[in-house]
Amino acid sequence: MSAVYTQRAEEEQIEQLEWVQERLAASGIRALLVRHLRLTLLQNRYDPPEHRGPVLMAGPVRISVDHGFHIERDDGRTADFLDADAAAAYVASAVS
Repeated sequence: MSAVYTQRAEEEQIEQLEWVQERLAASGIRALLVRHLRLTLLQNRYDPPEHRGPVLMAGPVRISVDHGFHIERDDGRTADFLDADAAAAYVASAVS
């Protein structure tokens, strides 16, 4: 996978998560958008940065985007939604 494609896909995921974040903010719920980047630093060796998709954290709930919104709760329950409004409503009910 090329770096340009990876960056473009990540930007689209961030945009979708920001939609959910805005809807949660309208409900009075704070959410933190997190981007994961792992660097491996070893002497005399170069390992390219490893990206994991961005996630949105809202209390005990973690939201990621792949082919829709995937929601994981601390208690192990998961849910998948295609719509940002439905995902935000589910998260709001789980956090409240």
